[in-house]
Amino acid sequence: MCTVSWLRQAEGYELLCNRDERHTRKPASGPRISKRNEISYIAPEDGDHGGSWIGVNEFGLTLCLLNRYGDPAGKPSQRYTSRGLLLTDLLDCSQNHLVPVRVKNFELDGFRPFSMLALSSDEPAILINWTGQDCIVENNAEAQMPLTSSSLSNPTPSETRRNHFQQMTRERKRVDADLLHQFHTSHVPERGPYSVCMHRDDAATVSLSGVTVMGDSIEFIYQPGSPCMKRRAERVVIARTMPNNKTAGASPPSRPRDCQS
Repeated sequence: MCTVSWLRQAEGYELLCNRDERHTRKPASGPRISKRNEISYIAPEDGDHGGSWIGVNEFGLTLCLLNRYGDPAGKPSQRYTSRGLLLTDLLDCSQNHLVPVRVKNFELDGFRPFSMLALSSDEPAILINWTGQDCIVENNAEAQMPLTSSSLSNPTPSETRRNHFQQMTRERKRVDADLLHQFHTSHVPERGPYSVCMHRDDAATVSLSGVTVMGDSIEFIYQPGSPCMKRRAERVVIARTMPNNKTAGASPPSRPRDCQS
């Protein structure tokens, strides 16, 4: 479960991501610099399976992973690969339009349903939706912001959170960085399962990640715990590389599966 929003800025963007998880999950590790095919990236690490739900590479490409709920479940005995490992495998892409090209080379039947955002400074946001049966690519997903997912239904927290964002936008008459931060720490309609900063008996928002892509640098700020608690944040910075200076990493060897655009 996650909520993701972003704001376009001169030469880059700012992105925020709340991660909601059950209390039974192991704590994640904070962001660190890693490499894949000689491409540097910053990402926190999931405590249960490795991989990550968010990462940004030296080209300023950010990937965010949201679980999809309500799609048909696979066979009860089927064993799945962690979706977070798919995200880190893709963090050597130099531009966001290459992400769906790479995704189709994976055996997607081995992953539970997911939505993956690919965001860069010079291309429209791309959203890749794997339903468990079909892979559907939205090549311009700017209007989908904010993205949100939840295991609850009737009504879904996603509807409440989007309505809250729209109300904030109408009142401010613009979207700015301050609005995004207020949105991700908010308790509307109250502190509970429907608020963006989520609190349930069995789950809660466990971190707030912020990515800022600037002209010559990339900053990742990670706040563990619920955003309303305002714990001390971790900060990691890397230099930004222009995509034409390096090429994307090699695709992983696997049977291709086409995505629908």
